[in-house]
Amino acid sequence: MRELKYENQGTNTYLVYEVTDQDIVDSISLGMLTNNKILGLAQTIFIQSDNRKFVKFNVSAKVSVSQFFSGAVNKKRLLAVFRGIVNAMLSAEDYMLDLSSIILDLDYIFTDVSTCETVLICIPVSNDKTKMADMKEFFRKIIFNIQFDSEENGDYVTKIINYLNSTAVFSLDTFNSLLGEIQSVAVQPVVAKTRVNSQPVVAPVNQTREQLHTLPVVSQATPEKVAQQTIPSAKFNTKGMTIPPKKDHNTSVEPQEKEISFFYLMQHYNKENAAAYKAQKQAKKQAASEVKEKKSAEKASKKKKGKQSTQAVPDLGFAVPGQPPQAKMPPPETQPPQPAAQQAASPQVPYSTAQPSYQGVTTPPVQPGPASQSPYPMPHPPYPAAQPPYQGAQMNFGETTVLGGGGIGETTVLNEGQNPVQTAAPHLIRVKNNERIPLNKAVFRIGKERSFVDYFIGDNTAVSRSHANFITRDGEYFVVDTNSTNHTFVNGQMIQSNSEVKISHGDTIRLGNEDFEFKIY
Repeated sequence: MRELKYENQGTNTYLVYEVTDQDIVDSISLGMLTNNKILGLAQTIFIQSDNRKFVKFNVSAKVSVSQFFSGAVNKKRLLAVFRGIVNAMLSAEDYMLDLSSIILDLDYIFTDVSTCETVLICIPVSNDKTKMADMKEFFRKIIFNIQFDSEENGDYVTKIINYLNSTAVFSLDTFNSLLGEIQSVAVQPVVAKTRVNSQPVVAPVNQTREQLHTLPVVSQATPEKVAQQTIPSAKFNTKGMTIPPKKDHNTSVEPQEKEISFFYLMQHYNKENAAAYKAQKQAKKQAASEVKEKKSAEKASKKKKGKQSTQAVPDLGFAVPGQPPQAKMPPPETQPPQPAAQQAASPQVPYSTAQPSYQGVTTPPVQPGPASQSPYPMPHPPYPAAQPPYQGAQMNFGETTVLGGGGIGETTVLNEGQNPVQTAAPHLIRVKNNERIPLNKAVFRIGKERSFVDYFIGDNTAVSRSHANFITRDGEYFVVDTNSTNHTFVNGQMIQSNSEVKISHGDTIRLGNEDFEFKIY
């Protein structure tokens, strides 16, 4: 594989190949490339400095096809790239260029993200290692290694695969004709619809656009025209929806009475039409009233059932979700009188002595004192003690315990090294308007081509259509300039195109003339 590197000169980006001692320069091919603008091939420049020779290819404002196909690939993009590659190979044959000198590698095939114009790299040198690539296997490999748009019909992919599998000798002209035929077919089938009395007439999906124009069209259907149609009548409900009539194979279906609208009544006013319109209106009103009464009856029935279920809930001694709270004890005045002997045995105690002892929590006992020492004597007799918690319940009403503490009843302070863990959420802050841009993809694209990038910048002409990619990989973050016109800068330093540069929290990234701040949290 030939070694190539990127070089930025002003607003241009070049792919550079340095001629080695083992290379043999084809002067005729070099002259063809440098003196002509060949369709499908990148513009070529030859430079010789001292004993070093360089061949440079202008790839400004274009991204590699490997980047172009990194997401979901639709029909337009795939066919445009395939046809661009085929046209480049055919143009090379017209200019008598050696096809083995063309690099068939998606990393070194470039396309415009807006126009899908694709260019190839032709290095006019040869050596013993140069071999002609198998074009059929090259296209097969692309198809089986990309992800297609699931919202589109994939029949065109099947046609391409069938051709590549069936042909014994691959022909660029035949393959290009196949791609042209597929490209001329519309992505979605055209469906013609006309409405007659709320019944859609849909053309078959296999009709062509020319055949669809010959379909009969019914305009402004009237009741007289509707009667002549073979479309079965529809039954109208109260909401204006159409319900297809039930089929009865034993009895004949009687024709449905026609619907008279107010507009039709005004145009064909007579006593019969007025009476029919009034009857239809009254029938609709009565049907709506019946529906309303039915809903009210159902609502009342549900409410009654709810009350009955509420009354049927037994007193379990605790609150039931969805039910009103139940009184756990009767009021003081309804308590039965206590015998005098029991009154003497149970002295009055303040309210604080009624605290229960919960399972797992020990509370110090409170010594009851004379009733005269309590400023707030309890009513006589006292309330019964609160019910204990259910078996197995763990309750704690002691002092607060900080997370990470070692005991109950005292507060534990976090150590200096126990700082809260911050979740990584890489994002950019657009300094211009303080907008937060989450980098929520493994490869996040930024540029001004809305159909291609993940974040669209439409208010800055200095930003390229595909300006830069932000990459997240193994907890590290990188920025890649995608051959932009005005380049990408990290902390004031311009980075090389198509080269991953690691970025950290707080770094400033400039796209063209606009600054962004990179944040991880």
